[in-house]
Amino acid sequence: YDYVDNKGKVWKCPIKGWRMKYEKLKKLENDNRLYYDGNSLNEKAYWNERENEGKLANNLWNDISNLQGNNEEIQDYSTQKPEALLERIINASSDEFRDENKKERMIVADFFGGSGVTAKVANDHKRNFIHVDVGINSIQTTRDRLVAANAEFDVLDIRDGVNLFRNPVQTMEKLAELIPGLQRGVQGLSEFWFGAIQQTDVGLVPVYLPNLLNHKEKVLDIPTINTIVNQELPELENVKKVVVYYIDLSNEEELRKFIKENNQTQTEIELRDLKQILDETVITDIVQYKLEKPSNEFEIAITQFVSDRLRQKIDEYNQKKSLQRNGELPLENGEENGNGNGNGNGNGSSGEEQKKAKTPFTPIEISDEGLELIEFISLDCTNTEGVWKSDKEIKIDKLGYIIEDGKKTKTLWDAKIRSTKKPLRMKVRNIAGDEVGVKIE
Repeated sequence: YDYVDNKGKVWKCPIKGWRMKYEKLKKLENDNRLYYDGNSLNEKAYWNERENEGKLANNLWNDISNLQGNNEEIQDYSTQKPEALLERIINASSDEFRDENKKERMIVADFFGGSGVTAKVANDHKRNFIHVDVGINSIQTTRDRLVAANAEFDVLDIRDGVNLFRNPVQTMEKLAELIPGLQRGVQGLSEFWFGAIQQTDVGLVPVYLPNLLNHKEKVLDIPTINTIVNQELPELENVKKVVVYYIDLSNEEELRKFIKENNQTQTEIELRDLKQILDETVITDIVQYKLEKPSNEFEIAITQFVSDRLRQKIDEYNQKKSLQRNGELPLENGEENGNGNGNGNGNGSSGEEQKKAKTPFTPIEISDEGLELIEFISLDCTNTEGVWKSDKEIKIDKLGYIIEDGKKTKTLWDAKIRSTKKPLRMKVRNIAGDEVGVKIE
């Protein structure tokens, strides 16, 4: 017989059959005595119930299968872990409620959240959860996973400075233009200062910017402030104020206390968050659309999607591959050279002059409309500003099929999104994870 569990999932009968009758299997499930290891149902065995049988779990867990094949959990995320693994960890280290009387749920936090397995499993087991990750792909993958699981959650728009590091050289040049009145190469200032601005009330104001090419300067800490207070400020003449930009702070309260106690000059130090001008350093994508109502539904047809950043990356990739195939650049590890033989040195070169690749390179081409660069569209039919409410959304998979409101379909995307309610805002995500918002007019 095939077994249907309490969630409606059908478990096909093993080749050699089940070890027990259907009624016994159902009783074990109702008593929470079954567990799923990724491929099969197993009975939970407790040490104190079976004399001289089984063994205590040690610190090597090899009884949970890796994700492979057509496993329905797979999210196409390289570091994804099986849900069974996180289920064991969460159940072993937390309870549903922090306080049974107040019914306060425990919180499970994953600060390197990856594909969101921890958040999803925590929600399944009625825990509150916090998912954190620096990767855009992680945030979007987790968001889609939680939507499919009908979880309640908020995505916090944190200005964390990630975009500052996409192209640090270009960003540093752009920042010089974005800081109003900034002058470079001011006479009398050391190389420590990025430049200076003129203010009518205080005169010349030196400006410090962290070097985005140096990871040590990403956090403003006591040693840096000490350099400013005890080395740089005493060298400045007739300067009443300096501006110190930062990406992140080690401890703002300690920094301000250190400045107050150690600044022996009359020069004021103003701390400014560099991320406040972050949005201006990032070129957003452009979406063109048409809004119609041909029947009972509103219909938005995307007519063009322009992503300069993505096209630039694709062009760079095409140029690199073309040069490699023509023998002007070394082939990457694993690629064939002209004689079709492996060479084992990791760069596709045999030590002689690089030969042309055996297989001709076909460049990636993007249509004029650019719609193939779109991965996700969300409509907010409730709010015109503030918190985003996704009243309708679709995600386009790699084969062009749409996932509508978290549910997979066999419908190919026709470049449209439909909603019974009038859309007020639209959010479009490209295949690199960047999002652009549009007010519907």
